[in-house]
Amino acid sequence: MARRTDMTRQEAEDFVYKESGLLDRGYLEEWLDLFTDDGIYWVPIDEDADPEREPSIIYDDAVQRSKRVYQLLQGSHHVQVPPSRTVHFMSNFEVEPRSEPNEVRVRCNSIVYELRPGDHQELQVELGKQRALVARCEYLLRNEGGRWAIVMKRVVLIDRDLPLGNLSFIF
Repeated sequence: MARRTDMTRQEAEDFVYKESGLLDRGYLEEWLDLFTDDGIYWVPIDEDADPEREPSIIYDDAVQRSKRVYQLLQGSHHVQVPPSRTVHFMSNFEVEPRSEPNEVRVRCNSIVYELRPGDHQELQVELGKQRALVARCEYLLRNEGGRWAIVMKRVVLIDRDLPLGNLSFIF
């Protein structure tokens, strides 16, 4: 059986929409399954920085992604009690083949609307306040055994150099 080395724009959209739906519905363990074993989830401060040498807002390998998901699902992540409600809007998809076999780069734009329900009187900043986070997203996807998986997801917030509120949910 021949291996697929290309991905159509429609397939890229379907993949990213699936990921967004999992996040919006809180299916975080299923979200983990979208990554390769060596996959990275990255929210940089400087989009051109080397994440191994420069600080990032988030730079999670498989172990750290699993810890993040565990904390969110177990309610032990205080800044996510009550948990955020999110709606992802993705657009402007581009698919770029790579020189590595079975890999593609997908770029898109994202707006994530986030709301932490509750009463601001509970002394938690931004409870009951809706906000929009805008970003350029980049996915490096690899076809492994007939399925596309995330090798790297990079979320470049347009306001990444300004003071940011609670970013403990997953983009």
